[in-house]
Amino acid sequence: MPGAAIHVVGIAIAALWRRPASGREAAPGRRWRILLLWLAAAACWPAQAEPGVYPNRIVIGQSIGMTGPLSSLARQCAIGAKAYFSEINAQGGIYGRKIEMVSRDDGYQADVARANTERLLNVDRVFALFGHAGWPGIDASLPAITRARVPFLFPCTGAPSLYRNVNRYVFTMRASYTREYRYLLERFGRFGVKSVALVYQNNSFGRQLLSGLEEEAAARSIALSPIEGSTEGNFPALIRRMMALRPDAVLLVNGDPAINSAVVRGMQEAGYQGRFFGASIIGVRALADALGPLSRGVIIAQVVPSPWQVSMPLVADYRKTMLGSGVSEFSFGSMEGFISARVFVEALRRAGRNPTREKLINALESINEYNFDHRGFPLNFSPNRHGGSDYVDTTVMAGDAVFVN
Repeated sequence: MPGAAIHVVGIAIAALWRRPASGREAAPGRRWRILLLWLAAAACWPAQAEPGVYPNRIVIGQSIGMTGPLSSLARQCAIGAKAYFSEINAQGGIYGRKIEMVSRDDGYQADVARANTERLLNVDRVFALFGHAGWPGIDASLPAITRARVPFLFPCTGAPSLYRNVNRYVFTMRASYTREYRYLLERFGRFGVKSVALVYQNNSFGRQLLSGLEEEAAARSIALSPIEGSTEGNFPALIRRMMALRPDAVLLVNGDPAINSAVVRGMQEAGYQGRFFGASIIGVRALADALGPLSRGVIIAQVVPSPWQVSMPLVADYRKTMLGSGVSEFSFGSMEGFISARVFVEALRRAGRNPTREKLINALESINEYNFDHRGFPLNFSPNRHGGSDYVDTTVMAGDAVFVN
């Protein structure tokens, strides 16, 4: 029974308590019976609901860069998740509660993301945080999230800080950026790649990725030449320097589509005949839009199945859901959001009719490939494993926003 209803019943019982007893009933005995009635009724009422849990809805929140350098990827993740939530809501929700997602734009700014997160926790009082996007903002927000003991679910990023240790309140659905780049380095041998020009951004996040890649490259006898890329840099000079290296491949290790498109375009126009590689962070949709036919042949690591792999049941489900919500543009980002939403809904079902944050965490830890209909994309969680998947595959851009496996 909601708190307001309990309050009304309390007022009624208090009035009976004060009413004079009839001549046939002694006042003390009557009052004791009323008190016992109150205690018995209270024992049957559920405890006060968790923040964000209402009789007809459950509210979750996210801070994402709807504007800024990674806005394309962030928007796609949100679109995929909302499409699945809309489908579930149309079916009546989970135990009669519809899922409501509050999205706040942070512009890929760490301080704005932290402020958004604190507002979601303290003002909006959401049940859980879901689908944050933006590595800097997530790093800035994690301390407050952990202190608040609020589930932080399936951020649309592979930020390495999310994977170093198991945090009871943090769950990821996808492989880390480090895992993606390691996967690419492992496969360079198949392409005959022995020397690589690596384009990165000289900030704390770019340096973190660079450090790990240098060790991996050395272990595989790959000559790695790091080159700092910046939207404010002298791109003609950068292209000349890269061409002088004569690398077998160019590895794009940053999330700024402007840098990546300028590098690919500049190298191709200078006559470069080698291959370009990147991870999901580079924003394939934005890169395809910027390069058009020049994107043909760029090889990208992906952390979810291809939206065009229609033989997979999960992909068929995704495409049906997206079309049902009026979205005909498929992408890896919206596929990631769709899968994350699907897992969240499963955990919410397992948490029961009176969900709490702790019940949700326990439910998530119970999901694995043997008891969850993964539809071709197995996920495995446990108390000691909050990263559901290490899946990485590659796709080749075919030009004009088309991708092939």
